[in-house]
Amino acid sequence: MSHHLIRHIERFIPVSEQLAARLQQIGKEHTLEKGAYLHKPNRVCTTTYFIEKGLVRVFYRKGEKEITDQFSAEGEWITSIHSFLKNVPDACYIQTLEPSALMGIDLQQLEQCFLDFPEMERFGRMLMSTYFLEQSERIISLQFHTAKERYEFFLKTAKHKATRVPLGMLASHLGMTQETLSRIRAEKDAF
Repeated sequence: MSHHLIRHIERFIPVSEQLAARLQQIGKEHTLEKGAYLHKPNRVCTTTYFIEKGLVRVFYRKGEKEITDQFSAEGEWITSIHSFLKNVPDACYIQTLEPSALMGIDLQQLEQCFLDFPEMERFGRMLMSTYFLEQSERIISLQFHTAKERYEFFLKTAKHKATRVPLGMLASHLGMTQETLSRIRAEKDAF
């Protein structure tokens, strides 16, 4: 198992040798090409993934249109949060946008790890708090900010992803048309 995951967790909690050994035991390495699916609709998502390398997105389909909900890159987690937490099928897709190396952890094994290592449960709570705060900020941005402000917010909070994400997917994520995003970028580049 890569040490990326351990170093990431150590940013939040101390990791004992016993916890590191458990993570080694339950973590499954995945090396995927660009365009691979980690999850598809009508299935229960039983795995959460830590991204060691690459870029992954969560999206939904509405007719022929794809609506991108989330992008995650190195040092971040991705899963179908609704399906993972409620153990129910959902409507989302999780797809790699670049060749990616991920560490997958099964929900049942993660829950047992939480029981056996209270510090790991604390890590889980901290991670969920971070996720819900980011989602709350995104919803506020979508509801109350102009298209230009939403793009600037994305640059401020996820600049390392901006040049890696295809324009149409980024526009969808920001709740605007591709033409609007192109115009905003052109105006920004003009200054």
